[in-house]
Amino acid sequence: MQAFRFRLERILGWRRKEFEAEEARLGPLVSALQQLETAQREILTAWDRAGRELSAGGIVYGTDLAALSGFRARLERDLEANARARRQAAERIADQQARVVDAHRRVRLLEKLRHRKLEQWSAAWNRELESFAGEAFLARWRAQGGSARRQI
Repeated sequence: MQAFRFRLERILGWRRKEFEAEEARLGPLVSALQQLETAQREILTAWDRAGRELSAGGIVYGTDLAALSGFRARLERDLEANARARRQAAERIADQQARVVDAHRRVRLLEKLRHRKLEQWSAAWNRELESFAGEAFLARWRAQGGSARRQI
């Protein structure tokens, strides 16, 4: 009997590479979201620090309050832009995760098919081996002079 050969092996290899590529594309997206979250924390820290530094400085003038107000208005716009960017990044991550799941599903489907074909081939191999062993036994038995009736 011939050795096991899965006809779709090349396609399975291609699907595995496709899955790995989709997974690799997910990493930079997650990294970008983490950077946006870090930027958000930095903006919030700057917001708090500006107010504390102004009040800790002693005498507060109107120009200082106006500058703080303008600075916080700028930080607020930055927070809104950051929130939009994080939402977009989260959407891109969700889309990419769906692609990863889909690619993984295609790989698993081919792997299951391969496993099923291997089991079928193995069962056929075992039947052929059993048949060969039976024929070999009968041939040896006949060569030794075996017959249906025994001499007593």
